Amino acid sequence: MRKLPLGVAVSTALHAAAFIWVGWVSARPDAPAARRVEPSTTPVEIIHSAPVPPPPQIEPTEPIEATLLDPPSPASTTPARPAARSPSPSPAAIVAPGAGADAGSRAETAPTRSPLLTMRGKEPPRLALPTGRWDPLDRVPAGTTPEKQRTTGIFHNSGRGTYESDQDSFTGKVKPDGTVKLEDKPSASIQIRLPTLKDVGGVIAQWYEAPKGAFGETIEAPMSKHLSVSIGPSTDPGDEAHPEHTLKDKAVTAIVPIFSGRLEVTDWLMRRKGIDPYASRKLKLLDVTRDERVQIGNRHRAQQLAMTPQIVQRNLTHLWAATPDTAARKQALFDLWDECVETGDPAVVAAADAARRLVIAFIRTHLPAGGPDAFTPAELDALARTKRSRAAFQPYDERDRTTP
Repeated sequence: MRKLPLGVAVSTALHAAAFIWVGWVSARPDAPAARRVEPSTTPVEIIHSAPVPPPPQIEPTEPIEATLLDPPSPASTTPARPAARSPSPSPAAIVAPGAGADAGSRAETAPTRSPLLTMRGKEPPRLALPTGRWDPLDRVPAGTTPEKQRTTGIFHNSGRGTYESDQDSFTGKVKPDGTVKLEDKPSASIQIRLPTLKDVGGVIAQWYEAPKGAFGETIEAPMSKHLSVSIGPSTDPGDEAHPEHTLKDKAVTAIVPIFSGRLEVTDWLMRRKGIDPYASRKLKLLDVTRDERVQIGNRHRAQQLAMTPQIVQRNLTHLWAATPDTAARKQALFDLWDECVETGDPAVVAAADAARRLVIAFIRTHLPAGGPDAFTPAELDALARTKRSRAAFQPYDERDRTTP
């Protein structure tokens, strides 16, 4: 039999002693590990007190009602819960704090809105504008949109409300009222084109202000509008025997025009026979610019209508100064009154009414009732038989005819 090593024997003895000691400690009845750990508790003492008296009775208050701007439809409306069970008040009715269960039940049976909070009878207030009853709100009135400028670019402004277009063979001039006048240019026109002192001065100023290169050259020749520069004939083969002659022929030549103009023999012959050689071009010009000329005339008429009081007052002052005879003044004042239109365009009729009021005011100022130059009843009867207007010419009121 082999002997165990000394280290193994010592280790075995120590482990055996440890197991014996643990078993002995666990077998003791008062060992701490054998005790059962119970959870700790907190003692509570119950004290009996006298019963609390009930709170005083509070009168229920009326619920505060609020109407929504857009109340829900009946199909989507759900029944409101009782106030005691609902954590938040119903949006259709808000109950004041302190109200009991009675107030909550009354809020459920209350009407959906108060008649004191409606603005149009039984109709609930709405933020949207009404439709179908107010035309200016439903549809934009005619004439309120900005007018589109109908410009063809053919005419250019020539001052004082007029426009002009140069068509080479004729000229179109548009008046402020939109009417156009076509003027033919002569078939033959010749004028002198020699440069004047003014032209020479302008050329020198143009050369001085023009940008120049390293050697003083300019992009555009200063005298190009007055002189024609040629470098000689381009189809001449030259003289091979005498090349110096070829160089002379290729020299730069300046041509100074003396006369300029145009000569149209065909136009002159057609016009002698009563034929307009540019009738088709004129008709095309009138057709293309018709809308533009109508717009020019409408703007001029609107300006004239806006200045009706100033124009009538100026005409009345000129009439009174240019006509010294009293009878002629009366007849002229009546004619101005009678010429005012009574039907047609509302803007024109309104301007005519304003003009008539100015004429009547001028008569009452310069020919007052009861004065030596006032309209007599016989004169008013004679004028009434000649008038074309439907309105009666009555420059004086009844109180003006009454003498004190």
